[in-house]
Amino acid sequence: MIKKLTNVTLNHNTIEIDGIDSLVSVEGRWLEAALLFDERYILLFLIEDYPFEGEDELFIYLIDTQQNCTVDQAKISRMCRSGIFSDLIIHSKNTISFEFMVEGGWTLELFKTPKKEIRHLFSGTLSLVVKRPFSLSRYFNVIQNVQ
Repeated sequence: MIKKLTNVTLNHNTIEIDGIDSLVSVEGRWLEAALLFDERYILLFLIEDYPFEGEDELFIYLIDTQQNCTVDQAKISRMCRSGIFSDLIIHSKNTISFEFMVEGGWTLELFKTPKKEIRHLFSGTLSLVVKRPFSLSRYFNVIQNVQ
């Protein structure tokens, strides 16, 4: 189950929960949304804007509150493109959608247990919009909705 949180804040690149430093560092200047998943994970959406370059980046982090660390992350950006994070909708117990940078927006599916991820090992290029660090497993998948 996914629930919106109001007790999560950003203090210089560190996440605070109920005013207590989580010691989890993140990129991004503005915390746009925080969601609780499966009573264990916190899903964060943060924006970094570069006003003189006309470019925005959306950072997505999944934090495990039991291990107090980031278990998965993604970044959505495109050179010389700005975007506004909006229309966050919870669709089911593990799926949300949101708007950022592209028409049609995005769908993000959270997994109760990590899934093996080897597609990026065989593809010639990674997405020009979604960037993710190397990992053999994923806790969520984010895809662009087709219009």
